[in-house]
Amino acid sequence: MNLNRLVAEANEPFTNSHRNRRINGRGGKPRFEVYHAAPSLCSMKVRTVLAEKQVPYDSHDLNLPIRDRAPECYLPGYVRLRLQGAPDAKLATGYTGQSSVTTEGFDPCVVPTLIDHEAEKVVVDSARICAYIDEHTGGERLIPEDLAGEIEAQIDIVDQAPHVAVLYGAHPDGDVRPNGLAGRIEGVHARKVAVLERLKAEVADDAELTSAYAAKIAKEADAGEFMCDPDRMRAAHRSMDDHVGQLEKQLASHGGPWALGERYTMADVMWSISLYRMKWLGIGGAWEENDSRPEVSAYTELAFARPAFRAGVVDWPCAYGPSPHVTEFAGFGATLGFMIGMMRRGN
Repeated sequence: MNLNRLVAEANEPFTNSHRNRRINGRGGKPRFEVYHAAPSLCSMKVRTVLAEKQVPYDSHDLNLPIRDRAPECYLPGYVRLRLQGAPDAKLATGYTGQSSVTTEGFDPCVVPTLIDHEAEKVVVDSARICAYIDEHTGGERLIPEDLAGEIEAQIDIVDQAPHVAVLYGAHPDGDVRPNGLAGRIEGVHARKVAVLERLKAEVADDAELTSAYAAKIAKEADAGEFMCDPDRMRAAHRSMDDHVGQLEKQLASHGGPWALGERYTMADVMWSISLYRMKWLGIGGAWEENDSRPEVSAYTELAFARPAFRAGVVDWPCAYGPSPHVTEFAGFGATLGFMIGMMRRGN
């Protein structure tokens, strides 16, 4: 593997200066290069950890449009690079509404992906990337050794919640998602399949890429069926409610402000991003309605105000579109700002 050549080929289409830029650093090339996407939940995890650790990196914020061109994470150069991070992995071909690599398999056409130029290594899977950054950079550890097992257990809980399902699919008994979101992603899986079929045909002489695209096609076709199944969508929403219930019990068990007590850890990075997505989608009632889960309510007040969380999530350009459910993204000003941001991104 000639990593520099693969990176150069992957980067060739990524020219928009608003989305391809250096973060937290100046001067010489930083150790890390990160491929992510503004609205991607897993990308938010990585950006927040980088912000917590104040790590300089070259950022490639990939566009995810699907109406008139391929999402940038589907492009052959990027997929070929990402495959280097999981050469023997089982490819994901089915869909459960989750995004955990551990349970779902490896998807070669998604973000995030991290390049460590110093170690000449490609790292994939957001949980692995976050742990890798924490281990290979200075400052206070987000995964201290004495809490490593407990942190891993909390990360697994967050990973196994069906975040993707409740984002892309409507609740059959009433859709409370932001109107703009629902309109943009209606029929998204069929459009993804069409784009992937075209890309697969274009690389017919490349067995590795052909297999990658075939697996992704199977996954997206299954996803389209999942979203049309009212029973599975109801179950996904019940799972999200149970997900919050687990955090309520965890917080009540020790009385500390954070998931594992007095120290902010990687578990809190994951939980805060999960809860904010729920609130933005309109399902924050899982803890807000009738003050049903007071421990989680207090937790979100702290977590959502943390500077690194705001840098990687709330204030990251176009990470979230307009939503009546969160103050930062409600109203005309938020809508106008989002539209301007999307224009700058080339959407």
